[in-house]
Amino acid sequence: MDTPPWTTTKTHHSTTTGPPRPQSPHSPHNNKDIKDNKQSDQPPLATPTSFPAFPYPTPYAIQTQFMQQLFECIDQRKIGIFESPTGTGKSLSMICGAVSWLLEHDRVEQERALLDQDADKELSTTTSSSGGVLNKKFNDDTPDWVKQHRAISDATIERQERDRKRQELEERVQRIRDREKKMRESIVRKQKRQAAGAHSIGGYRPHGGQPIKKKKDQDSDDDDLDDGAFLVDDYDSDDNQKDGRSSKGDSTEYGNISKEVLELLKSFDAKEAAHNGRRPGSGLDDEDQEPDVLKIYYCSRTHSQLSQFVDELRKTSYGEHLHVVSLGSRKSLCINDKFRKKASTKNPHSASGEPVVHVNKLNDACLDAQKSGTSSEQRCEFLHTPSSTFGSAASRAGGLDDEVGGPEWWKRGSNSLEMNGDEKLLEFRDHTLARVRDIEELAQLGSELETCPYYGSRQTVRHCQLVTLPYNLLLHSSTRESLKLVIKDNILLLDEAHNLINSLLQMHSVAITLPQVVLAQDQLRMYLVRYESRLSSTNEGYIRVLMRILRCLVAFVESWKTEPSSSGSATAATSNGEKRSFKPVDRVMKVNEFLHAANMDHINLFKAHAYLETSGVARKLQGLHESLQRKEAKKLAKAEGRVGNSTAGRVKIHSGGGHFNSSAVGSQTATQGAQKSTSPILLVVDAFLMSLLNADNDGRVIVTMEDEGVEGGGSHDDGRDDDGSSGQTGSLMGREKTQVPVLKFMLLNPANVFKPLVEEARSVVLAGGTMEPVSDLLSHLFPYLKDPSASSSLTNSLAENLYPRIHRFSCGHVIPKENLMAIVLERSSVGSTLELNFANRNQDQVIDGIGQSLANLLNVIPDGVVVFFVSYSYMAQVLSRWQVKPPAAASGPGGAGGGGGVLASKSIMERIQARKRVFVEPREATDADRMLKEYQDYIESRPEHDLGQSTTAAGPRGAVLFSVVGGKMSEGINFSDRLGRGVIMIGMPFPNKGSPELQERMRYMDQVQQQELLLQSSSSLTPARSSTSMTRMTAGSEYYENLCMRAVNQSIGRAIRHQGDYAVIILMDRRYGTPRIRKKLPGWIGSSLETCEQFGPVMSKLSGFFRQKKTAASTSASRR
Repeated sequence: MDTPPWTTTKTHHSTTTGPPRPQSPHSPHNNKDIKDNKQSDQPPLATPTSFPAFPYPTPYAIQTQFMQQLFECIDQRKIGIFESPTGTGKSLSMICGAVSWLLEHDRVEQERALLDQDADKELSTTTSSSGGVLNKKFNDDTPDWVKQHRAISDATIERQERDRKRQELEERVQRIRDREKKMRESIVRKQKRQAAGAHSIGGYRPHGGQPIKKKKDQDSDDDDLDDGAFLVDDYDSDDNQKDGRSSKGDSTEYGNISKEVLELLKSFDAKEAAHNGRRPGSGLDDEDQEPDVLKIYYCSRTHSQLSQFVDELRKTSYGEHLHVVSLGSRKSLCINDKFRKKASTKNPHSASGEPVVHVNKLNDACLDAQKSGTSSEQRCEFLHTPSSTFGSAASRAGGLDDEVGGPEWWKRGSNSLEMNGDEKLLEFRDHTLARVRDIEELAQLGSELETCPYYGSRQTVRHCQLVTLPYNLLLHSSTRESLKLVIKDNILLLDEAHNLINSLLQMHSVAITLPQVVLAQDQLRMYLVRYESRLSSTNEGYIRVLMRILRCLVAFVESWKTEPSSSGSATAATSNGEKRSFKPVDRVMKVNEFLHAANMDHINLFKAHAYLETSGVARKLQGLHESLQRKEAKKLAKAEGRVGNSTAGRVKIHSGGGHFNSSAVGSQTATQGAQKSTSPILLVVDAFLMSLLNADNDGRVIVTMEDEGVEGGGSHDDGRDDDGSSGQTGSLMGREKTQVPVLKFMLLNPANVFKPLVEEARSVVLAGGTMEPVSDLLSHLFPYLKDPSASSSLTNSLAENLYPRIHRFSCGHVIPKENLMAIVLERSSVGSTLELNFANRNQDQVIDGIGQSLANLLNVIPDGVVVFFVSYSYMAQVLSRWQVKPPAAASGPGGAGGGGGVLASKSIMERIQARKRVFVEPREATDADRMLKEYQDYIESRPEHDLGQSTTAAGPRGAVLFSVVGGKMSEGINFSDRLGRGVIMIGMPFPNKGSPELQERMRYMDQVQQQELLLQSSSSLTPARSSTSMTRMTAGSEYYENLCMRAVNQSIGRAIRHQGDYAVIILMDRRYGTPRIRKKLPGWIGSSLETCEQFGPVMSKLSGFFRQKKTAASTSASRR
């Protein structure tokens, strides 16, 4: 087994004469082995007993434990898996634990540097008195210790220079802070004297507002572009290049863009490789020598989660001095109104009518404006080109006077007319470092300083101690490389890591439909005909190669469509003699098998990718296509005497207010699927081709049929079931859908794409509120960290023995046990068994039993209740059934609160609406936010703890929100206090086992497990032990079950959000009570879980629970 990198190792030195060779932690990179050995010999830092930066007087005991464990995990260079339930202050604990280590490490390093500096001075005096060697050149006979001393002396000089520049940067930032403080105080004084307040850097206008001063009108009509604008520039392949560079210059390395933008991109690129801190063989200019400091990368899934993290950081004392930057997409940071307008379209599915900004179109608009030949009017005025002296001492000294009576920097910041590009870039960087800003505030700062925050924030990264960024910017290798993020010896904190495996798999999986391939083929053919006489021979050759690849893909898919289906042929005759088509059998292949079958194994895909990436032909082709479409539309509109496009036939998923409407239920599944991608079609093709360059066994190519308009395999949420069926019925679809062939590359092994981060970083910490089941993370992300000499048991209790580099921490909730009631409901109120597998959950009597039980439960749960269904389609089916009124003579046991009389004549939905206002989760994010606000407002408008059993004219008590597991309400939404007094899970959300992707993934995991067992049995295991290992659940089945339980854990964790909160969690399926499933629930829920075989006791338990809480609240109020 390899020695862990943090263990102490002995270094063997050759015997030489002369004084001992001192080692410095600041040795130059060409002495990397000295530095690594020194780091290995460094003693561990003392774990703090307290964390003064924590914003509250006394942290919870579990918070202190979290911070201490995180501190030790980072210090020992381990991989952490940290579980802390939502509401326990996880974000604050991560901040204080990680940043405290960072600052303590920096303090210790500075002390060591001073000691090394003194040692260097002493050694320098000794060697000088003995003849001096500092300025001599060495030959092969020079002793090693002399060379070593010279290297150490050079490192000392370099360290001193870096320290000087760091101090200079800190002084600049501090002056910015002081001026911002003065300006804020000045604004307050002016506001007291005047009715209208002044505009300053401390009070930015909202993002999206007009810039203070426009140099030029950005609105222009670009429909009538010159035909030559779409012509691909001359391209030199690597056959015609020397040392990987174009013979025409270096521009092809960055694409065919102008020299000015080329200089900008070069200045923004990190000038040092991620593994050693500098580019080999290149000198460092003045800007390069500014330190790239040790830093923490904090990642989460969405910008809103990153903003919440920044808000928590501000609460700590670290927020005053820590250098922080937030990275984001152009969609969040672009301040060019012209580009945003060009990339926006109206969302036909949104009732609010808010436009949608397409990030791909926004990227295209930005990159198009940077191309050579673009007029100054069409360029972005906020993208500044650095001069040749950018970063020099003179440049950095500009605009920093802050003495009384000095230049009014904020006035220059307002109109920026007196500042050149260098000053604006540096001013943006310094203001970013001066105080903690979230992504919205960075955009506001860019508007204020008239500097692009998208590129400006990238330049600031190297100076920051903490960088926040979304998953895709860190986890996708090409994106990470384009940002030049230095991972070596830095710390990675990945929050919401329960989604990490799926994020990696989705990020590196690609799908392309046959219509997309045909469209790309037609566009290339048209482009070649239009420009053939004007294209260089190299461009024409590569375009023909691309056309050949597309022809191969089309031919392969067409051949697959004619293969015999499971019924024996692709078509068959019906009883009336008509021919009916059958769906071809899904085909799954390894990468090399697919390349051979598609006759593409002789094509150099690397060169094709390099051409697409460098030449810009994809964007030019898309631009020409859109331009021709616009012209054709204008001609057609003129001929028909009309303007605009009809939107008839578009089906709206949900009704206006987001709450229940009977006409909305049947149409919920009629318009499933995402909007089509706005990426240039050739970039989609390129992404698929690049996926084929993965290792043969790490992925699979799947050819299948899918609903048209659904990219990437459709909605996962609508494919959940228990037996491999699709989970959808034809009666619910509303209409017959058109299916198209789809080619997919599916990544199977996420460990290989995550491994570079694990190997480069000092420590990687995966954190989340519900990390169970952990076995998936260990086996799928870190199989190479497993100790081969350890036991083969895969139980969580032995994970530390199996994975010595893994550091696990899990804590309970901060709430007292009496604040949570968790119940497994085995029978409904009508006495039927609740085992909602696919075989029986669609039966009317089962659905009615669920509804009767839910109506009774809502009678005793006050305020807000969130009910989760396994899929959108099943929710639509259930809600439709609950609207049906029972026959007049029908009456059943009804359970508690049920029975005949008036209730027997009401539908289940009418009973629910009499007790609670009903809201239904919409599919669109914009509608979901608005619906959630209405849900919250309605609950807060009703009396709290209203348990009255009569339904008077006062209306319903509280509200119920029908949601979907994996939907927008199941993650990232806080249903705290009255918003979520109850969470009810209907069934178990197993994914669609009939999905070819899931089947192949399970098969792959079983194969890996079998190989591991065979290897162990042949080496160390006895036959009896191997037989025992074979009897446990297979890895594929374990993964399948874990997918379900991870989704459940995320959904039911929405309720309890803080120490004083309380709620009930009801799991309506008897399978939740089985020992295996119970172990996969979060510990703080599983320890309180109670299984109820009959419905009656559940009602009494719930009534007593909420009655006690109401009494406690009344008592507390009377004492106040």
